[in-house]
Amino acid sequence: MKYPIVYFSGPKITDFYNESKLNKSGNVFHTTAEKLSIAGQTNIEGLFIDFNVGLRMEIPKGNWHVKISDYSSKIVFFDSDISEVTLVSLEKFFVRWEIILYRDGKLVFYHIFNPSNKKIHFQFLATSIGDNVVNFPYMEAFRKYYNCKVTCTVPKYLNCLIENFYPNVKLVDGIDEDTYAIYYISPTLNPLMISEDFRSIPMEQLGREILNLPQAEKVIYKPTKPRQIQEKYVCIAVQTSATFKTWLNPTGWYEVIEYLKSLGYRVLCIDKNAEEHDHGIKITKPKNAENFTGDIPLIDRVNLLTYADFFIGCGSGLSWLAWACDIPVILISGITASWCEFQTPYRIYNRLTCHGCHNWTNINWGEYETCPKFGGTERAYECSTKISSQQVIEAIDNLRRDKNLN
Repeated sequence: MKYPIVYFSGPKITDFYNESKLNKSGNVFHTTAEKLSIAGQTNIEGLFIDFNVGLRMEIPKGNWHVKISDYSSKIVFFDSDISEVTLVSLEKFFVRWEIILYRDGKLVFYHIFNPSNKKIHFQFLATSIGDNVVNFPYMEAFRKYYNCKVTCTVPKYLNCLIENFYPNVKLVDGIDEDTYAIYYISPTLNPLMISEDFRSIPMEQLGREILNLPQAEKVIYKPTKPRQIQEKYVCIAVQTSATFKTWLNPTGWYEVIEYLKSLGYRVLCIDKNAEEHDHGIKITKPKNAENFTGDIPLIDRVNLLTYADFFIGCGSGLSWLAWACDIPVILISGITASWCEFQTPYRIYNRLTCHGCHNWTNINWGEYETCPKFGGTERAYECSTKISSQQVIEAIDNLRRDKNLN
């Protein structure tokens, strides 16, 4: 940056800053995009503006007065005399910025944020499948809504999903300096990156809150190869990104798989790993399920899932992948609230026990090594251990009846 940075913010973030006593110069406020020079040229010498993870303005020497507002709500973010500084907004999510500049008391510059026909970049920060699959449709929704040119960067193993199902989005490794706006998409507790606490809203609305869009249309993942398994089958996944999010009933999976087999199904376990250890818990592939585990390209998982009669899993990325493949999903989760994941009539939790702590805004699961309410007692993880196999079997029967699979 050519000049010293002056951060500014609207009332909501200002309140957060004052209440938390955070240091504005701390790393929480810095992003990769801020390392890029401000390349957005104007018709005024020395004045540069872009919207790379928030609004950034390079103000040259002079008798300047700058007013920055949200065009839609008219909330004022900055209104002051200033010279030889770089203004950077703390808000990194979508704001329809309105910028007014006076020099020597005369209006010399006016701009309303408008991504139409501009280059917009989306950086997906999460590494897990689900946190990305649920938000990819908002990138496409933004492109359509504003008729803009979209590039993105995603974890490499997800490239195949962009290449196959988002033909109008260009994958890139870096960020071009002439990019008009950059958005980071990720579930985060950092209030600078999203306007609402992500724990208080359904996962499907995270991209909506960051980008201020209507609900995005679901993008359906179609198979790229013919069906390989001719017998009827069901896919399951017992692992999650953290073992305490799994189904911890010790006999649950075995009993459900035996029931599926009695109905004539092959049961394919498609987890990346056959065994996981975390927080003192070990989760292994059920011994009576067929071993389709392995670190294989996700497009191959899509080609397997799309021909399955249905999928059974926990609050994991493979459940979201099955959802994107538009097959029926039985989702088992006690740690999340019943509204957290995608809507399915086959959502399994035990409403008679403690549940949903992942979505409690007064705690952060990442700070706990065990069940945050009942850790160290016989009620630890009851949200998961008390989900019965009978609940899942009843959901299987309902699904098969609804989909005429009997």
